[in-house]
Parts: sequence; structure tokens; C-alpha cells
Amino acid sequence: MNAGARVAWAALALIVAGGFASLGFWQAGRADEKTRMLAAREAAQATGPALLADALSADSPSLPMRVEGEVVIRPAPLLLLDNQQRDGRVGVRAYVPADAGRGGVVLMELGWLPLAADRTLPAVEVPAGRRRIQGLLLPWPGQGLRLADNPWPEGADTILLAFLERDDIAAHLDVQVWNGILQPDPADPADPLGYAREPGLLPDPMPPERHRGYAVQWWGLSLTVIITYLLLALRRKSR
Repeated sequence: MNAGARVAWAALALIVAGGFASLGFWQAGRADEKTRMLAAREAAQATGPALLADALSADSPSLPMRVEGEVVIRPAPLLLLDNQQRDGRVGVRAYVPADAGRGGVVLMELGWLPLAADRTLPAVEVPAGRRRIQGLLLPWPGQGLRLADNPWPEGADTILLAFLERDDIAAHLDVQVWNGILQPDPADPADPLGYAREPGLLPDPMPPERHRGYAVQWWGLSLTVIITYLLLALRRKSR
């Protein structure tokens, strides 16, 4: 093998190893970010609630934040976020727009529902009207890879979404959408509101430990590429 080929193989090995290492650092960063989010959620749960209307009108509220106040839940549209996991099952997470008295709407989570094997959408009861809510104001969730636009069938009351995009929702509702999610406290059996919810759980529920596990795997692959290249280079040199 000539010198040019050796340089090319070395460069390729470094690029692949560097790519794997970068993915590992990204996963480690996500783990640290989610650890901070969990700590912030626990701190918010331990504090007394702020007024929802005040939180929504603040310039830069510190989220998550525990809140209470009145909202008027709109009967439509019902937004169902697709591909949501819970206890090993695939389902949807339901959201509805709610007016909170300061202009615009806040997106409120109703909770998770299972999806049938034939992907028939579940029947969701929307508790439309005025309700007094206690719960968490959460940051708008991060989104994964977007492969297509959300479908918005004309006149439909139920919309199946591939991702939650605030500007997209605002454009179709023709109203300002607040940059965060209102998550009511878990449903009270005496006064049910929505479906299964875990406090502070966003559509990306992967725990920090799993991100750290993936980081170790990516770093292991990076190290494997480097070791494999060095072993092959030494074998060629010894011939």
C-alpha cells in the first residue's frame, strides 16, 4: 500500500472515530441537561403555586413552575402527538388549547392513551369549558428529526401530529400560542381531568441513565475503530 492510500485510510478512521465520539458527547450532554431538568421539576413541585395568569404574562418565567388558576378549555381542535411510549406500549399524548385570560392560548396536556394495533385513534373526552387548574408550566418540549410536515385536514376536530411545533400550531389556530406546556396535576378520581400523566414528563421521556449508556456505547465504538485501524496498520508494517 502506497503512502497516499495509508493517509486516506488514516483520515477515514479518524473521521469515523470522531463522529462516534461526537455522538457520545452529545448523549452525555443530553444526560446532563435532563438531570438538571429533573432537579428543576422536583424543586418546582416543592414550592407553592404562582398565579397562572401572572406566569403567562411574565417576560421570561423560570420553568418548570408550579401554577394555579382558571382556564377555558377549547372543545377543538384536539391534538394527538403520535409515537408516545408508556410502559412499553405505543400511544398518543393528547393536548388541547386553553384560554387563560391574557390573550392567546396555552397548550394543555390531557395525558397518554394507547393506540390500537390498527392505529385507530382513541376516543378522547375533552373537558371543554372553564376549569380551575393546579399543575406545572413546563418548557416547550424539544423535537426529534422531522421527516414530513404535520397534516392538518380541513375542518377536522382531531389532528394527529408527528411533532409539536408551536409556530405550526399557532398558524393553524390563528392565535398566539404560549411558549410552554400546561400540565395539570395527575387526575383526581373524584374529579377526573384527562388521562394518564406523570408530573413533569415531556414527550421525550428517556431518562438520563439511558443517555449515559448510549454515550458509553458510542465512545466504545470510537475506541474500537481506532484500535482496529492501529492493529491493521501494525500488521501491514510487519509484513
